[in-house]
Amino acid sequence: MKLALLIATSLLPLLLCATAQAQPRKCTAADGKVTYSDVACPERTASERVVETRGNTLDGSSLREQAQKDKAAAAQSEAKEQERAAQTANQRQQSQAQADADAKQRALNAAGDEAANANCVRDVERQQVDETLKAELFAACRTAGASQRQSGMTEGALRDCIRNVERTGAPPWDKARQSAVCHGADVKPEPLVVVPVNRFRPHNQPNMLGACNANQCQDTAGQRYTKNGAVLVREDGKFCQLTADNRVQCPR
Repeated sequence: MKLALLIATSLLPLLLCATAQAQPRKCTAADGKVTYSDVACPERTASERVVETRGNTLDGSSLREQAQKDKAAAAQSEAKEQERAAQTANQRQQSQAQADADAKQRALNAAGDEAANANCVRDVERQQVDETLKAELFAACRTAGASQRQSGMTEGALRDCIRNVERTGAPPWDKARQSAVCHGADVKPEPLVVVPVNRFRPHNQPNMLGACNANQCQDTAGQRYTKNGAVLVREDGKFCQLTADNRVQCPR
């Protein structure tokens, strides 16, 4: 035991010396040239200094942690950017789809308006009316398509309306107006024509009532009346009654 302790004590200076000599040294020659060595510097060097290497070892744990954080932040930023790009592309796609749908609907509406106008003009032309009334009703027919869309009129209802007009005994000018109304045309009310009183027949010569529309009638002599409930108001403002045999009885 004493022998082992003695040997260890003897070797300790040698170990310390070897460790000291194993440390890197900076050797500066007289001409300024610097060299490094793990043994004693040459005798001709101007100076020498033990280079401390224990503090030169970098602790990479914090750098690795920061690098991982930077990588995670970059990945998160890239993911958000991709999400924003996807949302923008989706919004652009939806806007384009809506614009395409609106354009398609406008085209359908335009085609429907053109067809409705043509059908309205066709039914007006079937009646033998003067060119002035034709021009008025043709202009009104331009609103037929929009009116039909707004009211939801079906093709069957339109055909039934036209057939009912044809079945009436109304004069052509009245049928033309009623046909245009069936199509949804914006037909202006026909103005009453005021005529001199001497055109009307005496009280003892009543006229037969002819065709009537929604608010006006005409007798066999061409005199027109406005409906006011059960009373007919003649063009000259006289209030007339309708007899049982469909004759118009007016005061003198």
